[in-house]
Amino acid sequence: MLLGTIVCELIGLGFLVAGYFLAVKKATNLLTLLAGYDQRRVHDEEALARITGPVLMVIGAYLCLAPFLADRFGPDSAFLPLGGLIGLGVIFVNMYGRLKGIF
Repeated sequence: MLLGTIVCELIGLGFLVAGYFLAVKKATNLLTLLAGYDQRRVHDEEALARITGPVLMVIGAYLCLAPFLADRFGPDSAFLPLGGLIGLGVIFVNMYGRLKGIF
């Protein structure tokens, strides 16, 4: 249990740091870490960083809290919403990016 908590916390902190650098510092060179990122298809890299940064920060914050929620409410109640949160984040970034002409 302790190893799983540490791993989850480290991954969550990684997401938080990546989201911070994308959203606040506008470090567009981190966009290459995104799965399926193609520089030729993106029209505005800063706008993509502004969108994906907060989504990564929310996912990272939930990942940091998930072990404690799993301890309190059980693993199913803690980690199933994480999948939904990731799915909603992907849908939001894709829809917003296409609506605003970022892709």
